[in-house]
Amino acid sequence: MSNFAGPSSTNDDVALPSETATATGSTSQSQRRNSLPDLERLALLDGTEDEDGGGSHGEDSVHFVLLAEFDIDAGATLSHQYPYPTGTDEHRLAELMLPDGAHLRGEDWTIFYLGQTASSAVAPMFSHEELRSSANANATASTSTNANLNPRASMMLADADDRPKRGSPGGGLLYVLNCVRCKEDKTVRRGAQVKAMAIATHHPYIQIYKPLLLLGLEEYFRNPGHDVLQHIYDTCNSINLLSMPNFGRYEKILLHQWDRKDMFPERFETRTGVDDDAVELASISSHHANAEGKTSRKGSESSSYVNAKEDKKGAKADNKNFETSMVFRKISMPLKVPTYLFDEDVGEYSVIELVNAFKDHPPFAAPYHPHLRTNGAATPPIILIINAILANKRVLFLGSGGSHTVAKMVLAASSIASGGGQVLRGIVDTAFPYANLASIDILEEFPGYIAGVANPRFEDLHTLWDVLCNIDTGKVTVSKHMAKDREVAGMRSGRSSETSLGSVIKVEEGEMAGTPQSKMTSSSKADSVDNVFIDEIHAAIASHYGESHIRLRFAEWLSRFTRLAADQECRHTGSTKIGFPTRPFRDGALGSGAVFSDDATRQKEMWANGHRIDAWRRTKGYKTFAKDFVAEVEKRRLKYDVQHQISRLRMAKGMSAAEADAIFATFAEIEGYEETVELLSYLPPHAGGITPIANGLFHRLPSVREDAVTILSSMQRFNVGRLAVASLNYFHRKAYLQLLERRGAPISPNVPE
Repeated sequence: MSNFAGPSSTNDDVALPSETATATGSTSQSQRRNSLPDLERLALLDGTEDEDGGGSHGEDSVHFVLLAEFDIDAGATLSHQYPYPTGTDEHRLAELMLPDGAHLRGEDWTIFYLGQTASSAVAPMFSHEELRSSANANATASTSTNANLNPRASMMLADADDRPKRGSPGGGLLYVLNCVRCKEDKTVRRGAQVKAMAIATHHPYIQIYKPLLLLGLEEYFRNPGHDVLQHIYDTCNSINLLSMPNFGRYEKILLHQWDRKDMFPERFETRTGVDDDAVELASISSHHANAEGKTSRKGSESSSYVNAKEDKKGAKADNKNFETSMVFRKISMPLKVPTYLFDEDVGEYSVIELVNAFKDHPPFAAPYHPHLRTNGAATPPIILIINAILANKRVLFLGSGGSHTVAKMVLAASSIASGGGQVLRGIVDTAFPYANLASIDILEEFPGYIAGVANPRFEDLHTLWDVLCNIDTGKVTVSKHMAKDREVAGMRSGRSSETSLGSVIKVEEGEMAGTPQSKMTSSSKADSVDNVFIDEIHAAIASHYGESHIRLRFAEWLSRFTRLAADQECRHTGSTKIGFPTRPFRDGALGSGAVFSDDATRQKEMWANGHRIDAWRRTKGYKTFAKDFVAEVEKRRLKYDVQHQISRLRMAKGMSAAEADAIFATFAEIEGYEETVELLSYLPPHAGGITPIANGLFHRLPSVREDAVTILSSMQRFNVGRLAVASLNYFHRKAYLQLLERRGAPISPNVPE
């Protein structure tokens, strides 16, 4: 039976724990709550207060602190839950917190989620029910004056039952970070103590709590008691995140794309020493000095800005992270909270490690399954893993290096299959970074999932997985017991459709499993777009490109996949739910949909993606994406297909002057900050940045040149736009300045040379 801090079931009055926390000499959050009237305490427990910075947007950062121990007689035991029981199965929680082989390692970490199913959800909090009953009784007996003391708490009573709670169905997931340690102790029977401490939060950046868990668990080893959990809880919820900027979707995309830490300084109001003139790379006076015969490439490298800023301002700011701190037992710990994460980009992981783990893989053997092996026996293993996740298959990562190893692989796989939460949503709902034999009943509730396990027994449980990824050997195995897929009714595959366009290869459909190896081998292409993409990823890793670049490339690949799916839908059915319809520029109306450089390229891409699209269309993820696309179009400022216009400027051969004029005239109407940020999000630096727009400075039509100047001038109004213009090469900047001078417009001192 676990101990918890909550109201007594035998008293009408509410009695929260009275243990004091000795952080900095001030009254703890829990103590302050104990002194409040019942109604106000109910409001606090529901996470509505944020005046003291204890929560983010009115919600506590950490919802639960848990403590599990291994008892030689009782096994894994959940000893404490704070501030009240989660309502989930205590034995299952204890098993997840004390992973397989925990006694073999001094330290290990696990990650798991609460709220994915009804059986793993946080149950209705009976502590709240008792508070509500007690508060209602007190409110009835009290005077009208007392009833008016806290109207907000009264509103909470009316609305609490209607609002889903974190960790419960419809309320969002709780992400649990767990630290488990094994310490030698000759005074106990087994010669060692194994204990684990976990925090449950709705924030995806769970890694920031690692130092606190280490200190808290060490404190618990010295002085066992739930007051340690209380202090951990109070410390987490006293972290001040109120001034942390809340970036929008397109701002986050830019933060991912740009490999610099000085983005959006205006959003950090409390940080000094960062102002707009920091982006000045070269004044117009230096331009004239160079024009007099002093050749210079000043400003042609982004590093010139960084160096100048460091010399002028000292240590450079890191605007990708919000800097704050927390205090535990008088120990102050600095924190860097990521500001650019999407809601489903959970935890710390490495996509590079995932790619390298399955880099050297022999050709796949039978049985073949076109929805998974989209290039036959030559399908790259990473592509097979992504295909399996998109098709909602059961993907299992198995490793013996500790639970943290498999957890990181699951997080990385979830990231590349969702674009870091940027492209597809809902994959995190079926992810289990760590699972064990006690989790089998929950896994069986899902038709598809991504799970990490450390118990080798799972390898023999063939009916539990469709794809097994062995981290130790680097081998990916497709189960022979996987159910055969059927064609989507009313939708031919992309490959079948390509045969009518002259494709020389047709992959048989229908009975997928057991296809003779000769047939599948003949359908493999060395120049498949999937293989070319993975070769580029391997080359980038070998060239020491960073983790952020590799993640960005996978997000772009996934975004391209969704556009190809929309193109296939539109061509086969005449309409699409997941993207803009495919149509060319005609009679002054802008085109939309996927862009291909030529028909041969289109054949290659559709050949590689046809079966993948068919499988994805049958999943819940497809329906979620369709809803998200409609909602996103409603929210975005630019209602036309911006990606199509940019792709046309990059890839089109022989674009008509009329189309170029229409595209630039449309972009020239962009003036506001949000529209500018949205436009820049389609122009990542690694793909040339705003070069497609700057090329308009050299167009033969004067109207296009004028519009290009207008677009760049509009960008110059904002800090992020000035950074983009500053990244142009010397010839583009020179042409821009000359056209500005001819126009007779005043030249901003921030215009780069």
